[in-house]
Amino acid sequence: MLPFSHFFGFRQNTGILPSRRFFKGAQILTVFLGFYSFCYICTIARENGTIRILSSLRLNNFLCLSLPKPPHLSDNHFSTRHPPMNLIVAYMRSGSTLTANMVRHNEGDFYMFEPLHGITQAVQKTSPVQFLNGTKRMISRRELFTVYAELLYHWFTCNFAGIDITALTHPFIVQYTPELGEYYRCINPKTSRRSKTENVKMCLTWLHKRCVKSKSRTIKTIRLPISMAGKLLDWLPSLKIIHLIRDPRGILNSQFEKLVNDGKNMSTAAEELCQSISNDLSAYEDLQYCHKNRITRIIYEDMCENPFVIVPKLYEFLNTKYTKRVNDYVKWTMTGPVRSCDYCTNKGNALMNAYRWISIIPRHVIQTFDTHCSFLYPKLGYQNLDYDKLNITERSWLPGTSH
Repeated sequence: MLPFSHFFGFRQNTGILPSRRFFKGAQILTVFLGFYSFCYICTIARENGTIRILSSLRLNNFLCLSLPKPPHLSDNHFSTRHPPMNLIVAYMRSGSTLTANMVRHNEGDFYMFEPLHGITQAVQKTSPVQFLNGTKRMISRRELFTVYAELLYHWFTCNFAGIDITALTHPFIVQYTPELGEYYRCINPKTSRRSKTENVKMCLTWLHKRCVKSKSRTIKTIRLPISMAGKLLDWLPSLKIIHLIRDPRGILNSQFEKLVNDGKNMSTAAEELCQSISNDLSAYEDLQYCHKNRITRIIYEDMCENPFVIVPKLYEFLNTKYTKRVNDYVKWTMTGPVRSCDYCTNKGNALMNAYRWISIIPRHVIQTFDTHCSFLYPKLGYQNLDYDKLNITERSWLPGTSH
């Protein structure tokens, strides 16, 4: 039998250095041992369930690489102390205004309501968008989400020169942030020969001062996908994101009831909404893996049922003190008798309002919604409701039932 040394290309007791065949043999042995060890580890991992977890992770979850900030997004407008920044990402008629009011009710917060509304309308009308710095730009639908992220970056960093004029002059400012009323009155004088842009430039010092000196900054939007919100987590180190979810049937029913469905039929609206939510859920998983302490999700129905549990948890997540002032506001807004108003947030009995759709939705409507959205229900803890039993159904979300 040939000696073991023969296979590795050298003779015993000759003093001759190993040949090229030796190194080749050593490489083969190394690969074999490595493969054997890998198989052994996989066998142990499979028994412990680890292999299932590892196989579900995406490559970018391992890397968690930060996305570089575009060069044109300057840091010069940052205040020196980088205050806490809060972003509520939600869907139209999902309870986002109510949720944002809970979050921003702490003292010294600079809040902006739907700052992407105006630019969205301009793109839909294929109109050029004018920015405060004097530039005009046609924005395509393809690049819109990227522009959204950059605009929110400018809002959070108080860089108003990079923001569109429509957002800086929209009636939402006085309607949803009355504390900015002085600025809004300044840009809308009773008599003025100046242009709207000139008025804004003249009054901007007040808005900029308010923003820079704020203890925190909060923005609520229904237009930004979670995947694009992830860019802001990379660009803004003090940012935290709240992803608000509501039963899609409640969202859609409210949209059609208030005629804010953009002319879409029920089938198209349901398909688009639930696909959007599904995409956001996938993106959320990725972001939570890389930024687990900076992004959270709340269920609207859970907040309405347990406001004095969920809202304090939100404040804890945001590292903000939950004061008696905030608690009193939650009590005034979420409880008490039902008040009739379409777009106000202090309707009372929030839980009843959250589930009002159950008592009024027609059979064909819920069937249409279920066709496109039922795949989401178990993921979020919602029941697939039988229409004939709706009259005895009190709620659609059950805690602890999501997958």
